[in-house]
Amino acid sequence: MMAQLNSRTERPPRNPLALFVDVAVSLFDGFFSRLQKFTGVTGMAYIFVAPNMIVFSIFVLFPMLFNFVYTFTGSDKLFLNQRPYVGAANLERLFDCGDFLRPATCDEDLFAAAVLNTAGFVVTQVAFMIAVSLLTAVVLNGRIRARGFFRSVFFYPVLLSPIVVAMIWRWMLQENGLFNAVVVGMGGEKLRFLTDRNWARFWVVMVSVWSLMGFYTLILLAGLQAIPADLYEAAAIDGASGWLSFRSITLPLLAPTMLVVIVLSTIRAVQIFDVVFAFTGGGPGSATLYVVHYIYNNGFASPFREFGLAAATSLVMAAVLIVLTIIQIRVQGTGLEEDEEGAAQSRIAGDNLAGRWWTAFKQGALDPLAALLQALFDAIGAVLNWLFSTARRRSFFTYGYLLLGVIVMFGPVLWLLMSSFKSSGDIKRFPPRFLPYHQELVAVEGYDEPLPLYNVTLADGSVAQLAQVRRVGLEAQMIDPADPEAGITKVKLNERAPVENVRFSLDNYTRGIESFNFWRYLANSVIVTASATILTLFVNSMAAFALSKYRFRGRGFIFMLIISTLMVPLSVILVPAFLLITALGWNNQLIGIIIPTIGTPTGVFLLRQYMLTIPDELLDSARIDGATEWRIYWQVILPLAAPALAVLAIFSTIWRWNDFLWPKIVMTRDEMFTLQVGLETFQGDLTIQWDLILAMTVLTALPITFVFGFLQKYITTGIATTGMK
Repeated sequence: MMAQLNSRTERPPRNPLALFVDVAVSLFDGFFSRLQKFTGVTGMAYIFVAPNMIVFSIFVLFPMLFNFVYTFTGSDKLFLNQRPYVGAANLERLFDCGDFLRPATCDEDLFAAAVLNTAGFVVTQVAFMIAVSLLTAVVLNGRIRARGFFRSVFFYPVLLSPIVVAMIWRWMLQENGLFNAVVVGMGGEKLRFLTDRNWARFWVVMVSVWSLMGFYTLILLAGLQAIPADLYEAAAIDGASGWLSFRSITLPLLAPTMLVVIVLSTIRAVQIFDVVFAFTGGGPGSATLYVVHYIYNNGFASPFREFGLAAATSLVMAAVLIVLTIIQIRVQGTGLEEDEEGAAQSRIAGDNLAGRWWTAFKQGALDPLAALLQALFDAIGAVLNWLFSTARRRSFFTYGYLLLGVIVMFGPVLWLLMSSFKSSGDIKRFPPRFLPYHQELVAVEGYDEPLPLYNVTLADGSVAQLAQVRRVGLEAQMIDPADPEAGITKVKLNERAPVENVRFSLDNYTRGIESFNFWRYLANSVIVTASATILTLFVNSMAAFALSKYRFRGRGFIFMLIISTLMVPLSVILVPAFLLITALGWNNQLIGIIIPTIGTPTGVFLLRQYMLTIPDELLDSARIDGATEWRIYWQVILPLAAPALAVLAIFSTIWRWNDFLWPKIVMTRDEMFTLQVGLETFQGDLTIQWDLILAMTVLTALPITFVFGFLQKYITTGIATTGMK
């Protein structure tokens, strides 16, 4: 009887991990309970927000302040107590120009060139990005089959790290690459895609659009799907054409989403660095040298270490980002609400000089530009109306565009994968072939190593398979593998052709891993990604809980302070952030690239917005039942916020895995490199060994591809609903 009672009351063995979590939660609960007795319920908000604010203040606010101070100091020393005050000398150097449009007349000619290059890149890249992303979103929003598949194909390049993207396109655009094979096949001559200034600029724009347009397409697609369908039905009843409905309904209602996309894409374009650094290196000459690259060169790549000049450039860049954002908002508002905006501008014009300047600028520049764009849109509309006038034409265009998208978006990745299995000889072949071919080897009696097999055209016109013993000048010494005693036959090189078969060999991968230190780089990347993601979830969820569920003094200020830095790129605080890491002794330590990145404004914003939807009554009920604030956070808030936490976890994994600029600066020892830094360094050392470089590029992209394969639904949905990356 007792045995039966014991068997009924016995609990199944606990999972060790679950037991560890329970113990940790209990320890935290005891600690926070004592704090709660001291601070009270409302005071716990400060405790929850403190970890995020400490990291945020140390690694974002503090560097922003010190960047301003650095601007007015000189010398190549890093620490401020070793740097003399030089006033505005660094800023004067940047803007000391006879004619800024001619960089050769400037004291800092590379800065002028970088500014002009960046301006040209931003205008062309953003314009093309918006056009392609909007067109793709409209097509995906139609009634099509396999929408999820096509959406994933367009989005996949977004997940690839900038270094992997650069390697893919460098391989295709090299002298003997795929694009030159197409040009030669059409009767042209090889083009210098990466060594000609104009071609290099063009391809930087195209590669950037290729790698990012899927992200903006998803945001625009979410905006399109939020437009009520009955508006289009009413317009169709009134006889409106498809183009008229697009102009009158889609564009006005999509305007807020368009504004988000324009601002995000502009800010991202201004701070471009990673992909260009590995793709062109800023060349040829300074043709693709952009502002962030200029900051990096002065502060970290140059032997003179001009930190003051780099800080001054960062300060100018921060000011430009703010101005660009304001201008973009004003311009977008002018185009969408003409009556209200016109009245507002009239009032401003009557009040101050800025208003009069804006009115003159609008009438002299924006209005003629708007008229020109309107005429262009009308012409495009006429073409599209004809194109979509019948169901057959509409279907032909839709699936033709989607098929082209599959080729353009996924084709380069497939070409990389196929090329990674090619032998070193097949890699150099021109024109290149899609499938990997390997030459057949044959064992010949009397020879220690297998010999390469060739088809040889004999004097009588027949073809025989002979093995090559050696090559001497323009002749090859061949032997019959079936009858080696027959002796050597001399054959001219153009009279033989290798015997080849399609074979997916892993030789490039095994040799690459031996020379690439792949496993160490992989371990570093996994440690950084996992640690940073866990800490990001913990720190940001605590801050979001405090900012969404408590009413405390300073809440609005703290939230606005965090959100105001959403658009501050790392390049703006690069120098002082490096100073801080150096002072802490975190150079060449993984902690130096883990801790500074965990207090993300994006994470706080995303989680706070979701936690606001959780009913406060659940928290009140838990408090009545005697739960501490820590228990409420752990057992009520976190489970209910699991979808938002999952989205942030996926984003954080992608961010940390693909991060390049910050690890590149902090890590200088090979054994501390992450995969992205290791790959960039590897290709720099082995610029001609494409067989190894391509194999290592595939391995670097493989983990994030698996993540996308399993979680692509959550990734695409999360980006579409948050508009953050």
